[in-house]
Amino acid sequence: MRRTRTIGAVLVVLSLATMAGVALGTPGSGVTAVVVAAGTIANPIGIPQAPGEATWITETTFAPGGTTGWHSHPGKTLVVVASGTLTLYRARGDDCRVREFTAGEGFIERPTSVHVGVNEGDEPVVLGVTYFRIRANDVLRIDKPDPGVCVS
Repeated sequence: MRRTRTIGAVLVVLSLATMAGVALGTPGSGVTAVVVAAGTIANPIGIPQAPGEATWITETTFAPGGTTGWHSHPGKTLVVVASGTLTLYRARGDDCRVREFTAGEGFIERPTSVHVGVNEGDEPVVLGVTYFRIRANDVLRIDKPDPGVCVS
């Protein structure tokens, strides 16, 4: 029961922190994320976890035309496309890298990666997203200003 209350409190804090951060960066639209699970991983997976850090898993859905807005993540993030086609724009200095990912493909985002995911198609895009090394007071995404190197 205590664990359920703790997870509920963490979700409320994450939601409030995410809403506050949206005003500071480029806002997303047409994207929803539902936490599927959160917990710690005891066995080594090549991503060290400190006490108080957890792994979060979400199902993230993009409506047609949906965008995440420019952002990064506090830890490594593993993304797998369940359905649809996601167009990912990554800013690297003065360069823009664009790649499409379709169902069954995945990618890793590092904490230093500034990027935006966009559904440029007519059907919803569904992602399974795993966020590593998330502390109780962290947000899953950190809003970033548009770096101005990509035209989406």
